[in-house]
Amino acid sequence: MSFLFDKKTKKVIHVVWGVVAVLVSLSMVVFFAPGLVNMFLA
Repeated sequence: MSFLFDKKTKKVIHVVWGVVAVLVSLSMVVFFAPGLVNMFLA
């Protein structure tokens, strides 16, 4: 399990976590406010 504490692995986990957070927040915006998205795309 020492690979979990490697510097490279930590950086990869941070990047993946950031991408997941952005995707979740975008999908929440699309799900809860579809009219808002259409306003920006129009």
